[in-house]
Amino acid sequence: MKTILPQRSGYWKKNYVTYRRLWLDACLNAFSNEMRGIVLDLGGKRENKRGSFQPPEHEAQAWWYLNLDWITKPNMFADVTATPLKTASVDCILCTEVLEHLKDPQSCVDEIHRLLRDDGLVFASTPFFYPVHADPYDFQRFTEDGLRHLFHEFKSVEVYRMGGYFGVLGLLCELGIPGEEGKTLTSKFVRWALKWLSRWLCSLDLSLYGTENASRQTFTTGYFLKAIR
Repeated sequence: MKTILPQRSGYWKKNYVTYRRLWLDACLNAFSNEMRGIVLDLGGKRENKRGSFQPPEHEAQAWWYLNLDWITKPNMFADVTATPLKTASVDCILCTEVLEHLKDPQSCVDEIHRLLRDDGLVFASTPFFYPVHADPYDFQRFTEDGLRHLFHEFKSVEVYRMGGYFGVLGLLCELGIPGEEGKTLTSKFVRWALKWLSRWLCSLDLSLYGTENASRQTFTTGYFLKAIR
């Protein structure tokens, strides 16, 4: 398995979204050279993207976005569990931050297995320690065991932990900033304190990641997965 670690300077950039997104961008960038042939981005956005990852569309034979949201201007307007594509017609599939929103995530993974050619790749991600975020629903969270069970029909599955204990604390701090509303001096101070506390915790997390003890390694913001059909 690869060693993946976001750059610490990432959370000072203008396109920074959250610590979790920083990890997702790092994971996607780590595997971008494997996104070749016909690539299908399930739930992906052609426009209004988040984060800093730039899909290597110019390196692919075709790069299709499938979504039920017209605002994202997808190439295909369809459900991720029932796509209008032939069996074994795709080389690579992205399914990031989608499975937690599905009532039946196994049906999506089964559809991914159907669409991929032999030795085709899927890259997926799901949150773990993360607030409810309906789009339009939010049904569940997955552990590493849960993801391996979902992808049990694939011949190879790699699961990457996206941050550790201090990263979870930092992420929760930064996600709590919008909830501290108001223009009072107290509100402004709390927002300022949460921002700097979150940056310090995330920096500490990146420094310690991979060296934590066993109990701390049970914490993560979520998981990134690479599977081979």
